Parts: sequence; structure tokens; C-alpha cells
Amino acid sequence: MKTKESIVVFGAHPDDIEIGMGGTVAKLAQKNDYDVHLVIATLPNFVKTDTKEGRQSEAMLSAKVMGCKDPDLLDLSPEEVIFNRKFVGIIDKIIKERKPEAVFTQWIGDSHQDHQALTRAVIAACRDLNNIFMYETTIPGGVTECAFRPQLYVDIAGTIEVKKEALNCFDSQKIRCGEYWIDAIIGRCKYRGYQLNTKYAEAFEVVRVSKW
Repeated sequence: MKTKESIVVFGAHPDDIEIGMGGTVAKLAQKNDYDVHLVIATLPNFVKTDTKEGRQSEAMLSAKVMGCKDPDLLDLSPEEVIFNRKFVGIIDKIIKERKPEAVFTQWIGDSHQDHQALTRAVIAACRDLNNIFMYETTIPGGVTECAFRPQLYVDIAGTIEVKKEALNCFDSQKIRCGEYWIDAIIGRCKYRGYQLNTKYAEAFEVVRVSKW
């Protein structure tokens, strides 16, 4: 029986992964070649409608929708999500345990400091690995003076409905981000799909890739 290749996908918060690459996660999870592991660094706890317990439940439900096992919830405090030796060590331990063939993380140019810190730690921990990719900035927000450079496109026309269903698991974010939140995310997938000559796609920046 063929052993599945491990793929690890990092997100600073619940819903980051679904926004940036929910369709790609679902597509990879559907393939018999890959075992997709989701890792979420921290669980926000803002108001009564956006609690830690609620976000955890949403993340677990969404992972199931995408065809993955329960995510690894590191449950770090915001003060721990900083680019330092301790945080890199936490990520390094995950990389050594999972031995991934590919790693996905957030775009380092994102405006959210947690997203930036996570990706710096991931890149440091993956210093001996190939096939490292960054998914597109979070919606809403994420806009900075930097420009996201799409270099890898994944056709998600076949999993766009799974992405929508995964996003719909996050009732807390539908309240916080407004009625057009999911429409905006899917709209970007249409735009990236048009660039790829398909109906829907997700785009990534390449940190390092090794093929052939």
C-alpha cells in the first residue's frame, strides 16, 4: 500500500487557511497521494459572539468539510506569536514530526502582525525543506505597500463549493466581517481563475520549490 505524502498548512487564526486556500486544501485532501495537516497558531477571544471555544468548534467543523482531520490547535497567546527562537522551535517540532513534502503558510507581506510572524517562523523552521508556498492575503484587510506576486496557480473549479461550505462554518466571522465577506473571497477566486483560464483558482507565492 502506497504511503501518503504529508502536507502541512499553517494559519495564524481559524479561517485564515479557508480564506487563502480552502479550495486547494480540499483538492489535495481528495487525492489519495496526500495527508493534509492543518495547524492553527492561536485562538482569538474578542467578544461574546467571537469566543475561543466558538472559533475552535468552527475550525474543527471546517476541517471536516475540507476532508481533513481535526486541526492542530497550538492555542498560543498573542504574545507568543512573535518571530523568536521559542516560536521557531514550536514550528520546527511540527515539521520534524510530520516530515512534509510541501508546506503552505500565509503571505509574509500581509498587514496582520500574527500572519507575518507565523510565516517568518515557518520559513526558518523549513530551512532544510523544499516546496514552501505562501497563500494570498486575508480578506478583509491584509492590504499593505507590498504587492502579492502570484507565481503558482491551483485550479479549484472542482472544489469551490467545498471552500464556500468551509467558510460558512465560521458564523462568528460572518457577523464580524459582514454580509459580503464570503462573496469577496469567492470573487477573488474568480479573478484568479480568469488569469488561469478556468472558472476558479487560488494563487500562491513561491518561497522555494524543487521539481525534476
